[in-house]
Amino acid sequence: MIIRKLSNVLKEYEELDSSNAEMNRLIMMEDLAEGTILRTDYQSAGKGHAGNSWKSEKGLNLLFSMLLKPDFLFPEIAFHLSRITSLSLHEVIDRQCDDVQIKWPNDLLVRDHKLAGILIENIIVNKTISHSILGIGINVNQTAFDPFIPAPTSLMIEKGCHIDMDTLLVDFRSSMEKWYNTLITRNENIIMDAYFQKLYRLGVKGKYRSAAGEFEAIIKDVLPSGELVLESGQGDILTFGFKEVEYL
Repeated sequence: MIIRKLSNVLKEYEELDSSNAEMNRLIMMEDLAEGTILRTDYQSAGKGHAGNSWKSEKGLNLLFSMLLKPDFLFPEIAFHLSRITSLSLHEVIDRQCDDVQIKWPNDLLVRDHKLAGILIENIIVNKTISHSILGIGINVNQTAFDPFIPAPTSLMIEKGCHIDMDTLLVDFRSSMEKWYNTLITRNENIIMDAYFQKLYRLGVKGKYRSAAGEFEAIIKDVLPSGELVLESGQGDILTFGFKEVEYL
């Protein structure tokens, strides 16, 4: 059931400092329609999660931000926006290659290699989210990466052929509209189930590092607020927020 139809407005740029930053500037000056997308060929100061940067060769990757207005969503469960964005990206990428997984909190992997990333910025007014800016980068046609970037990949590397980015963007908008309306209609269980089916390392022993040191654990859950729940080899239940734990 489609309750909210996302706008088809698309603003395209040759270069921006950051598509999220430009979206923030625009919404201060004009009333943009929900679903508006800003797409750029290049970002001079692309932003990743928790202050990280996002580097991309000009014209080879899909870099964009989408505006949502989830005024029905309380900030304490805002991580649902990350879930539905991840699920939408998963659907798009899964049509192109196999072994796609969602890595908490904000990456899409193909066989342990990073193919896409998400940065969501929320504007909260009177204890509700008035605007959400979904910043997304997908490695599409780039084949050579900075050696300091850990384990990158792209759709061209995975498929061995050029990928049309316009089609990917259309597919994402369609998937996002579907999952966004699933959230609007309060079908959180459907979202949670789909998310867990695609979650990287769920129920699998892996190595991690926190402020306390390195340890082995199994991913048990991701809370509605976004924290990752791990069970250590000693049976302890450990809960971590963003950037409090590192995958090894």
